[in-house]
Amino acid sequence: MSAIYDLFETPSPNKEEKQPLHARIVSKGTVDKEEFLDRVHKFTGISRSLLAGAMEAFANEARDLLADGWNVEMGNFGFFSTSLQCPPVKDKKEIRAASVQMKNINFRASRPFKKEVGDKMRLQRGESITRPKKNSISRETCRERLNTYLENHLFISRTDYSHLTGRNKKVAIEELNSFITDGIIQKEGVGKLTVYIKVY
Repeated sequence: MSAIYDLFETPSPNKEEKQPLHARIVSKGTVDKEEFLDRVHKFTGISRSLLAGAMEAFANEARDLLADGWNVEMGNFGFFSTSLQCPPVKDKKEIRAASVQMKNINFRASRPFKKEVGDKMRLQRGESITRPKKNSISRETCRERLNTYLENHLFISRTDYSHLTGRNKKVAIEELNSFITDGIIQKEGVGKLTVYIKVY
């Protein structure tokens, strides 16, 4: 699969003049905490409860360190830091401690992590592959997209299939089961850990 992008006009106060276009990722959605844990568990085999506990411990320790004024390096991802805000003044004596507050938590990706993401990213124009409306494309098109996906991935989850085809949960499960009957894929795992792999 590829990351989808499209070209957008750069905002300008003067709306009469045509502005240059810039490329921007078209988000496929958000992988929530539970799905992220499922994915890491599938790839590593590490206990899901252990992963969940570690993630919680990392967040708690990072919270305490940031609150104490430290920057935090999080593995190979990058660095977290905090920024502050206060009323605009010209003299330091005009500022009271109570008027200085945290503004945001900032993340700066490490150079190796940015390079790894860039090397792995494959871009495709959004005009050629737009995310389909729910259940709007044919079963044959879904089958083609499934085959293409499984040529580049070891397995596909029901959620991935829904994102790929625009199918809602119920229709996605029915369609995946029909592809099992057709001998195209087979199911592995149970419950939230269910994935589908290509039959060779």
